[in-house]
Amino acid sequence: MNQKEREFVDYLRHECKDLLTEYYDTDFNLLRWAQGYGFDKDEALAELRRHLRFRQYYDLDNILTNVPDHPILKKYFPLGLVGETGKDNQLLVIECAGRIDLMGILKSVHLSDFLIQRFKFQEKMLAAMNEMERKYGTQCSVIYILDLEGLKFDPALISIVTGPYRILWASVYTAYPEWINTLFLINAPSFMTLLWKAIGPLLPERTRNKVRICSGNSDWKTSVQKHAHIDNIPKHWGGTLVDKNGDGMCRDILNIPFDSIPQELYWTPTHETPAIKDLVCTNIGPGKSAVFTYTVDKSVTEPVYIVINRFCDRTFGMGIWHGDDECLEIDEMNELAPDFDYPGMPTVDYLRLRMPGAGVYKIKWGNEQAWIRSLTLYHRVRFQNEHKENVKYMEV
Repeated sequence: MNQKEREFVDYLRHECKDLLTEYYDTDFNLLRWAQGYGFDKDEALAELRRHLRFRQYYDLDNILTNVPDHPILKKYFPLGLVGETGKDNQLLVIECAGRIDLMGILKSVHLSDFLIQRFKFQEKMLAAMNEMERKYGTQCSVIYILDLEGLKFDPALISIVTGPYRILWASVYTAYPEWINTLFLINAPSFMTLLWKAIGPLLPERTRNKVRICSGNSDWKTSVQKHAHIDNIPKHWGGTLVDKNGDGMCRDILNIPFDSIPQELYWTPTHETPAIKDLVCTNIGPGKSAVFTYTVDKSVTEPVYIVINRFCDRTFGMGIWHGDDECLEIDEMNELAPDFDYPGMPTVDYLRLRMPGAGVYKIKWGNEQAWIRSLTLYHRVRFQNEHKENVKYMEV
């Protein structure tokens, strides 16, 4: 690092010492925030502190050991870390996005599971990047191949990629700045121009500048080989690497599904994820939000978990705050879950997270980004102990 970078990293470390953990506190992890926000101290610091609270909320330091793989996503979501590229201290990641059963994923996987599993993969990549940085002493980044082979046009495709998948990628880029060196979007279909017009403007400029769109008849393999040694690229994507079975797609390390998700795996109402009609319905006007207050009785001394069911057909915001007085405004309380935007999904979500204990909790549901349309949101909030039994609480 040069002197400017060193001073910026030291500044971020000092200003975030109350939130930084030993696991995450590395020079290069902090440097990425400086780079991602153009060395703007105020913006980089604000976003880093937001992310560090987010790490606490999802316990990202321990997600690789504490969160099991989701059985449906493990089998049907084609994403994998290949390993070192052999060039410029970079990792190779391949996602066969053209083989994703987009609608099947949305209909069978809860929103929280979808996000948590993606963050788990990001943490897997971050751990590998940090290991390479310790090994070689230079900053690591990722060469990302997004393979669209097999993608077929569907009228619902644009609404999906500009809705749930846009929010997913926006969350990833907000929480993990400067992790991608180059994103190769290969085997782009003939309707890629239509897709790019829909999603391109939604991406940050620094992200768009790293994307290389390559059609199926272009020489994209030569371009990839400039960033990775051929011995480190699976044979199917222009290298010589095969897995222990001689498979050029390296399916022992890459998940590459060829089938759609069976409909019997689609979500149906259960006790934990009830039907929409069994949830509280709240209408939120454009540019507005709604705050709900709950108190967990002081007599509750055992560990407390908040259990949230939520459903909305389009993007909504949510944040959680904790304090001792129900009269406090949320900006006077401890922010437990940063106020993020979440995509609408066709399933009722189930979120269960450990909370500090007794006290006052406020949940803000938001429609701040809308200018014209109101938002109809369905939700249910409970507080439970470790045995999933309700503790003593009430809605104010």
